[in-house]
Amino acid sequence: MEDFPELYELIGLFAAEPELTDRDVPWFYNRLTYRTERGDNKIYCAIEPGYGQVVLIWEKAGVLVASLNLEGIVGLKVISERGTEKMVATFRPSTKLLDFEFQLKPTINLKWGNQLNE
Repeated sequence: MEDFPELYELIGLFAAEPELTDRDVPWFYNRLTYRTERGDNKIYCAIEPGYGQVVLIWEKAGVLVASLNLEGIVGLKVISERGTEKMVATFRPSTKLLDFEFQLKPTINLKWGNQLNE
């Protein structure tokens, strides 16, 4: 990934330390797995910066809300503003995908699409 948040930004977003696949490998080349709960929502998010991949699973009260395997990510950022916190993934231009937004505060929601911005 060309752009990637600081590790402390991801820890703040998920309110959890990441699990690393290999402790001997720098975190940027590792798989960072976050698990967090917000009320009856459970979030699992695995990020592989070196491969431009994110896996996201969201369950509410034990029921699957979303399960996504995102690839072709060139940038990832954490945005905290006006009481909201979200992760935004940007894709290679050739994919023609809009940014993926996953908000965790104050409520959980996601936004994504494949409409061209022309």
